[in-house]
Amino acid sequence: MSRTIDAIRTSLMAGAAVLIAAGAAQAQIDTALNVARQSTEAGAQAQNQIDSIAEQADDAERQYIALQEQIQSQEILVQQQQVFIRSQENELTSLARQLERVETIERDLTPMLLEMFVELESFINSDLPFQMDARQARLDRIEADLGNPLIPPAEKYRVLLNAYEIESSYGRSLRSYSEEVVIDGVPQEAQFVQIGRVALIREVDGNLEIMTKANQTWRPVPGSMASEVLRAQRIAEELTTPDVFTAPIPGPSAQ
Repeated sequence: MSRTIDAIRTSLMAGAAVLIAAGAAQAQIDTALNVARQSTEAGAQAQNQIDSIAEQADDAERQYIALQEQIQSQEILVQQQQVFIRSQENELTSLARQLERVETIERDLTPMLLEMFVELESFINSDLPFQMDARQARLDRIEADLGNPLIPPAEKYRVLLNAYEIESSYGRSLRSYSEEVVIDGVPQEAQFVQIGRVALIREVDGNLEIMTKANQTWRPVPGSMASEVLRAQRIAEELTTPDVFTAPIPGPSAQ
């Protein structure tokens, strides 16, 4: 009986030892698993840190590249601005030289303009006296412009050239117009026919008179030429098609 009890006691003690050994092994396994888990988590955290650092490095590299591109763009812009500035400086230098030439031209142009005006005025005063009111008014405007310091010399020159062109066109035209004249102190309406600068014919109260460039006095037009004067007038007023007509111009006098 005692042997049986000892065997049981021994068996129980062995089982307890096994359980204790098994528990110790399990604890070691759990410890190992915890260590492995912690290592894995630490590795994951390290990897996350590595990935974060790598991503930050990529961002820094991209920022660096972008910054380099901006620097290059700024350098190009600066170069372009330098080219523009040099161009502006050259243009300013050119303008300064042009201004110097303009001042010289203005200094030389003013006497020339005055001389042109005097010649134009003298020419009109010695010309056939057709439409003198309009021509004199033009001269007065030009004279006022020449004395106005606010008007550029180029504009004064343009106005004078325009007046010369108008006067030149008179010599190539056949014109008809009405104008009031004073005869023996009495104002009267007269009808004029201007044949270029060759002759000027007027009709007052049915009487035809002619004045030529060579002889600027009014003389009667022969009655036989009245139809030719009428034809010239109708052509000038564009009432009929242009045609050849005979001008009642006296021939040279015998010496």
